[in-house]
Amino acid sequence: MNKKIVALVIGVLVLVGGGAGAYYLTQNNTASNNQSQTAKTSEEKATWIDNVLTYKGQDGKTALELLEQSATIVKSGEGEMAYITSINNLAANPSNEYWSFNVNGTPASVGAGSYVTKSTDTITWKISTF
Repeated sequence: MNKKIVALVIGVLVLVGGGAGAYYLTQNNTASNNQSQTAKTSEEKATWIDNVLTYKGQDGKTALELLEQSATIVKSGEGEMAYITSINNLAANPSNEYWSFNVNGTPASVGAGSYVTKSTDTITWKISTF
């Protein structure tokens, strides 16, 4: 599917799912968002550097489960239908941004609630634009 169409669909889902409200409610973007932070998962630490969150996968756990253990998030929907609107108080602007995640440096082909990680995976979350 064309990337622009996918991005447009994601943008509509954010607006329909209340993402716009979450964006305005979570605009507490302070200088601390640009500092390095860490959060513990059950196996390793996640890193938060320059507004990018990175953590290792764990056999049998979804990327969403590990994200919830690694950071403070705002989402709309649950499980396979979850859509992330904010991580560590940094919200994506629903008019042209979204939180994307990569698995081993490659954009994920399914949502975070659907992707079951492996211990060899490295998951990275960052704000992307469309």
